[in-house]
Formats: sequence, structure tokens, C-alpha cells
Amino acid sequence: MYQRPDGGLSRVKPGFTSLRFVESHDQVSHLYRPAWRRTLASIVRVTGLSVLLAAGTLFTYNYQRHASASLQILPGAVIRATSPAEDPFMVSQVLRRYTRSSSDADRIARAVVSEGKKKKIDPAMILGIMLVESEMNPRARSFVGAAGLMQVMPFHRGRWGCNSRDLYDIESNICHGVSVLADNIKRAPNIGVALQRYNGCVRGKNTPNCHTYTRKVMNARDRTNRQLLSLTD
Repeated sequence: MYQRPDGGLSRVKPGFTSLRFVESHDQVSHLYRPAWRRTLASIVRVTGLSVLLAAGTLFTYNYQRHASASLQILPGAVIRATSPAEDPFMVSQVLRRYTRSSSDADRIARAVVSEGKKKKIDPAMILGIMLVESEMNPRARSFVGAAGLMQVMPFHRGRWGCNSRDLYDIESNICHGVSVLADNIKRAPNIGVALQRYNGCVRGKNTPNCHTYTRKVMNARDRTNRQLLSLTD
């Protein structure tokens, strides 16, 4: 038997050997490397691996931070999909169920979406108010003089910087009505109270059963949202 270079034992075969003759010092120099050199080499390897790991972690962190910052400067439409109630075309398709005039449907849809964005009010909520107040009739008039789609009282005319004082003009009526609604939302403790005030139902004397107004508007809003969503199926 003889001991192999890897420390194991092998049976001797006549005429064969795994031993190699040493012909130069370089072949065995690594066997005689000082202990401090071997330790230093190990430290260098460990340090190198640590540096690479740290660099990789830093690169990943910076990449994610820059990617997040890039998303923040992208237009909102790229990050967040537009809801059906914010699409004038889809709104106009729903409005065709309530008006025979496709031209009026398009004008109402554009104005509702535009004014809703300006005042940060859900367009479906505005449509809900219109359905309860006027059933989508631009020429509607109440017995107390409230006019148009959103039944705006004449004393509001010209107070909100709208382009026209004509409350029977579609765009002007919606501009005035949404402005009044936004002001009530700003001053009221919650949306329910804001809607009651919009309707003039302060003490429940102006309109019979006006305490049901909020529920009617919310139901109309929800129905409108369902109709809008059905167009995306």
C-alpha cells in the first residue's frame, strides 16, 4: 500500500505509481507558504466578497429608490388607471339613457368630468345630484326658482367665477352647482350634511321629506357607477 497525495491509501500495482517527481521548486512552493501569508490571503478573499456583497446591496437600494422617484414624477394617468366616471365618453354613454339629445349628453359629460376634477368631487356624485334634482333636464325649474340640471338658486348666479350667468346653460349650471356643492362639503362635518345643505334641508321645512335626500343621491350615484362599470365588461 502507499499513501496518495490526497491522504488516502491505494494498493501498489507493479509498474504503476501515482507519485510525481519534483523537478522544480515552484511545484512545491505553495506547500511551504508561511502561515501569515495564508491567513492574509484568506482575509483578502473574505474582504473582497464582503465588498462585492455591499456594492450589490447598495446598487439594488439606489435602483429601487430611483425607480420609485421616477414613478412619482410620472403623470397620474400613467400610475393610476382612469375610473369610468372620469371618462367623458363613458359618462356620455350612460347619460344617453336619460336624455334624447346626444349633444346634451356629451356637453353634460364633459362639464361634469371637468368640474369634478377641479373641485375634487366624484363625477358620479354630481350625476347622482342631477338625477335627483332635475332628472337630467337642463330646462328644469322648481317652484322656488331653482334652475337647470343641478337646480341652482338664482342668488348663486355669478358668485363662482363661471363663464356665464345663465343657469340654463349646461356648462354654466354645472359650474355653479359643483361650486356650491364643493363649498358645502368644505364647511360641513360630513358628506351627508353637505348634501342636506345643498338641498336646502337645514331644518326640514323647505322640502317635504328632505331628510331622505342624501340617501336618494347616494343611491343614484351607486346606480350610475354600476352603469359605468357595465360599459367596461
